[in-house]
Amino acid sequence: MIKRAVLIVLLIVAAASVLVYAGVSISPAVTEILLPPGTSYEGDIMVQNTGEKPIVVEAVVRGFTSPEGVPILLDPAIDHYKYSGHELLTITPAEQRIDPGKGVSFHYKVEMPKDLVPYGGRYAAAVFRVKPPAAAGAQVVVTTQVASLFLLNPGGDVSPHFTFKDFRVWQDKGNPRLIHCDRLITNDGNIHADAEQMYGFMQIVDQDGYIVGQMAWHPHTMLPDNAYRDEATWEAPETLRSGVYYFYMTVIIYRPDGREPQRYTASFEEELRF
Repeated sequence: MIKRAVLIVLLIVAAASVLVYAGVSISPAVTEILLPPGTSYEGDIMVQNTGEKPIVVEAVVRGFTSPEGVPILLDPAIDHYKYSGHELLTITPAEQRIDPGKGVSFHYKVEMPKDLVPYGGRYAAAVFRVKPPAAAGAQVVVTTQVASLFLLNPGGDVSPHFTFKDFRVWQDKGNPRLIHCDRLITNDGNIHADAEQMYGFMQIVDQDGYIVGQMAWHPHTMLPDNAYRDEATWEAPETLRSGVYYFYMTVIIYRPDGREPQRYTASFEEELRF
């Protein structure tokens, strides 16, 4: 199943004047596969030269993580992410030449081991890097690197599970009617959750039990064993008076296969002064 596009661009710097050399596009950018233990899957990734000069593109495999919703490629030498899938993905050939406006395909194969420890999703990236031309003299070489991401689901006993803690509420120093709220969100399950699987909001209620405002949660895809601080802002109306207000958080995480969703609620009070 192909999901929405994600593009990772890295700049590689060498030394003094600037040389910008070509660009590439890839398809698919994200591939999500149900891959039970002991099975494999093969396919192709199309890489296109969008520049005006021939390029040579080399392919490597990396694990990745994504605590803030932006993928971070992991150096194999220091890849200690327990759900990294860099050993499960192979890409061939190692490099190809691509003429301007043309495209080539790289073949991939993913293999889920029979014994998967710890059990859960695996996350890998096929990384395509434009090899810089031979430089004459001191130059700053800017080249492009793009990644096609693989989200591998072994099926069976997998489920996202979220914890929410360390809630903070504060008023903006420049405008006290801007109310900020943040919390630490962790996926301590063993599979990723897509943004479309999550729904949440924070309602602000006065002492009479009336809802006076609401903050929406705007989630992103969360990999297992990833955490981040999420912040939302609410602008209190000019008619709202100083006093104690109650903050009620409601979150629903929908699970695969129609299983009962995870439901989370939290409440706390805060004195607001205007």
